Amino acid sequence: MKKILLLLILLTFTTYAQKIRPFIGCSAYVHTDFENRGFGELKLGAEYKFFYYLKPEIEISYMFGNLEGFTNYDETGLAVSEYSQKVSAVNYSFSPKFILGNKDDGDGYVQILPKYTYSNIQASGHRFSRNPIESPKPIEEKKKVSSNEHSFGIGLGYVVDFSDENSQSIALNIYLNNVDLGKALNKLETNKRFNTEYVIGFGVNYYFSLKKKTI
Repeated sequence: MKKILLLLILLTFTTYAQKIRPFIGCSAYVHTDFENRGFGELKLGAEYKFFYYLKPEIEISYMFGNLEGFTNYDETGLAVSEYSQKVSAVNYSFSPKFILGNKDDGDGYVQILPKYTYSNIQASGHRFSRNPIESPKPIEEKKKVSSNEHSFGIGLGYVVDFSDENSQSIALNIYLNNVDLGKALNKLETNKRFNTEYVIGFGVNYYFSLKKKTI
């Protein structure tokens, strides 16, 4: 009986494994308030093939970035204050992912990625200041804040298969970002307000599998 049960489990796993493809990826988003004019994202997840035109995905990603800092100087050129901020987010996402076109008609196909995301956002600020007249030692202040957010976004991509024998492919995507890192950054109570919704991002996902394609 145990052997039969084990066999059924293995058959079920094999059937689903043929429909599941893990993926890894990275993205960069354009925003002038950040160092190097943007922030980044690393991700991993899995795609499930219901049928050819519907391949939903689940994803976990880590988003990160440092904001442009500022420094104030006195008349002698001595730095009297500095302030820096950084932010990160752990995102849990689901996308139904729709496929357009037939990959057998050309070199690749288009995918549409509507996406729901739940985010845990962490932001921190570091302030350094000194008054040479009152004290030779600088004063440091640090603050950390967090915020949770539900959001929706969308992406559009073009997918190319590497091989006719194995289900490995690469997707080049463009995103309309749905995660507002400002939900946490604005709790730091600086004079400037931040918002990262509706910024454009570019990303690459690599889908891989060790199993041969099924016809």
